Amino acid sequence: MDNPTSTQFVVDETSHHLGQINEVIYDVMRLASYAIETGRLPEEVSLSELYRIWEIRIELQQSLTANDIDLLQHYFHLLKTDLEPVSAISLRATESKFGNDSMQTEAGKHVRRMWITAFSVLGLILMINIFQYSFEFYGGQMAQSMGEGFSLMSIAYWVAMAIAPFAYGALGASVRLLRVTEQKLRDRSFDPRRLPEHRNRLVLGMLSGGVLVMLYSSGGVGDTSVKLTEVTLGFIAGYSIDVLFSVLDGMVAALTPNSGRAQNVTAKSKPGTGTRPDPRNTSLKADAQQIKTIVDEGIKAASSPAAKKPAFGKTATVDVNSSATG
Repeated sequence: MDNPTSTQFVVDETSHHLGQINEVIYDVMRLASYAIETGRLPEEVSLSELYRIWEIRIELQQSLTANDIDLLQHYFHLLKTDLEPVSAISLRATESKFGNDSMQTEAGKHVRRMWITAFSVLGLILMINIFQYSFEFYGGQMAQSMGEGFSLMSIAYWVAMAIAPFAYGALGASVRLLRVTEQKLRDRSFDPRRLPEHRNRLVLGMLSGGVLVMLYSSGGVGDTSVKLTEVTLGFIAGYSIDVLFSVLDGMVAALTPNSGRAQNVTAKSKPGTGTRPDPRNTSLKADAQQIKTIVDEGIKAASSPAAKKPAFGKTATVDVNSSATG
């Protein structure tokens, strides 16, 4: 007498195997269809053979021979290699199940989530700018009317100014991700398996924007507001985190010179000439000056005499020419 459990296992295993073959057939047909649309169908791929395999397995629900399965696998690897970075997974992710509504695809849902994130961060930045504008232009009236409550308002102001660079970094990262996703949607290379990388990129952009501004301004000592150059730097760092990593790598290289360089500096120093400048400090100053020069030159074209006047959505103090004169 047969064991029912063993029989059920064999049936389930066979069904799973057949289901995998069906998925492979669907994927090969997707790749072949895309290859035809883009004019990149390999000569070795025979559409008549594909339709024959489709008819046997999908329409007639019959088993495929070993040769058919090998041929199917060969076609799959040919199409996968020739169509990279487009894959069967990316085609499924950008394939709408409801007609031509691309926003109902997995990729479209991701784009909607990115829209929500970007507009949420933009709303936070607008609220910070409005709060900063109100506090700096009507602070005296607030102090008289609020009394002791004005100290809480001052704390909220400093918190908002501390959050602003991170918010600009997150906005820059969101813009970057939307741009990358738009390109991948156009060529249908969007891979949902890389969504964790997108989320991680958003967090890295937010942190990079805030950290780079802190490195640039040393916490904003001597200034009571976020400068235009600083929030611009935060946005750039969020858009391309390589900016921060390049600065950090340069600092690490400056702080850890090789032994050959240190010996060379020691050998060249002469007694009685005083203390030689520390090459590490010189490199750090050069890095900081280079960053400041790049940022100042980047915003010089966009600056104008009107930019020195307080305006909605801008900081009350815009110090564009301070680096040139100082």
